[in-house]
Parts: sequence; C-alpha cells; structure tokens
Amino acid sequence: MKKIQSIITTAGILILSVFMLLPFGYMLISSLQITYSQYRISFDVSKFTLHNYYAIFQLPSFNAWIRNSLFISIVGVIWTLLICTLAAYAFAKKRFPGDDRIYFMFYATLCIPFPATVVPLWLMVGKLGLMDTFWPLILPIPSMLGVVLIRQAIIAIPKEMFESARIDGCTDKKIMRKIVIPMIRPILITVGILFFTRSWNSLLWPLIVSNTDATKTLPVGLAAIQGGTDINYGMIMAASMLNFLPPFLIYLFMHKYFLAGITGSGLKN
Repeated sequence: MKKIQSIITTAGILILSVFMLLPFGYMLISSLQITYSQYRISFDVSKFTLHNYYAIFQLPSFNAWIRNSLFISIVGVIWTLLICTLAAYAFAKKRFPGDDRIYFMFYATLCIPFPATVVPLWLMVGKLGLMDTFWPLILPIPSMLGVVLIRQAIIAIPKEMFESARIDGCTDKKIMRKIVIPMIRPILITVGILFFTRSWNSLLWPLIVSNTDATKTLPVGLAAIQGGTDINYGMIMAASMLNFLPPFLIYLFMHKYFLAGITGSGLKN
C-alpha cells in the first residue's frame, strides 16, 4: 500500500512539475523563432534561430537597462542587508522602552500591499526632487520581511555565546562581526537572494519613477517594447529569457545556502 502511495505521489509531483515548466518551455521555444503571433510557434528545430537575441542587444537602450537593473539590485541588496541586520539585532538583543510594540507596528506593515503605498511614496519622491534618479529605486527596497527572517536567526543563537562575549569585553560591533554575522550567513544569503529577485523583477514602482532610459530597468524597458505595434514576440521572449537568467543563476549557485537559511539548519551547533 505504501509503495502504491509513493508511486502516486511521485507521479503527481512529476505532473505538477511539467505544468510548472510549460511557461518556461514556451518562452524558450518562442525566443528561438521569429513570430508575430503569441499563439503560433513552431517545434521544427530547423527553424530555430538566435536572431532574436542578437536583435535585442541591438536596441539602443537595452544595455543601459541591464546595467541599471544590476546596479539597483546589487546596491539594493547591500543596503537591505545592512539596514535589516542592524534592525534585527536591535529587536532581538537590545531592550528599550516600547520595543515589543514598535516591533509589532513594523511587523504589521507586512499586511499592507505595496500598491497602497505607491501614491504616498510618489508624492514624497516628488517633494524631495528625486524623480528619475536611482535613489527612489534603491532606498525603499528593504522591508520588514528581511528584519523578521534575520531576527529569528539571531534569536536562535545560544544566549551563552553572547554572555561569554560580554564577559570578554566585546562591544556590540565586535559581537556582530565575530559571532552574529558568521552564524547567520545562510539567512543573510537567503534574504539577499529574495530581495535581489524582488528588486530585479520590480515593475510598478520603477515604471512610475523612471522617466528616461538613464534610470529605466529591464522590466520597464520590456514593457515599453511590448507597447509598440507589429511586435516580434520572439524578440520579447528572448528579452524575457535574459531577464530571467540573473535571478535563476544566483539561485542555482546559492541554493544550498538558500535552503539552509529557510529551514534554519544553517546555524552552527
């Protein structure tokens, strides 16, 4: 009976995996052929071509879009890890008046959908004169999600290690550098991957604050391409493949640390 259940479970997982991979397969096959209809693709290998990939790199602003996306995502991840790690350490190990209430208030912000904050953010950016710059694309990237994940990892560190460090005269800065950061490295990598992917794929906010190619990101550029007429959907899919690759490659090489951070098994005993 258990063997039959195992076979059924395995078959179900394989079927679900195939359905999940179908959009990716469609994108890949479409990117290798010139087609002006999103419903007509050919499975004839002899018709496959890399022309779309060549054509997309010939677009005047495509390289700038990629550079902007890389810059914003990488700097955004560094900024996120800095802010979230310091906040998480404060909420986990420091005691100050109203600390639990303040943490709960910040935690409650996770319930607020981002589109609800777009108008206030846009007004603030306009008042500060930061429209069409990199600042509004980088500064709002950190969120309470990163603080929550890192805080839980810090809390899981044995208290005795902090007490021993205090007895030895270690400051908070030294404790962070010598104990906390090395022990929570998996969750830091996990948060970095999550926020890199989030920043890289962000469309709504960059679409609002980026008015020129100097600050447009790759998703915004793809949206502009799709807004034209007589569209070669093969080229759109080629650009989408290029947009998909950086987060995928990062996860591919970092998945061990990502899984360790999610499961909490990355903490040393």
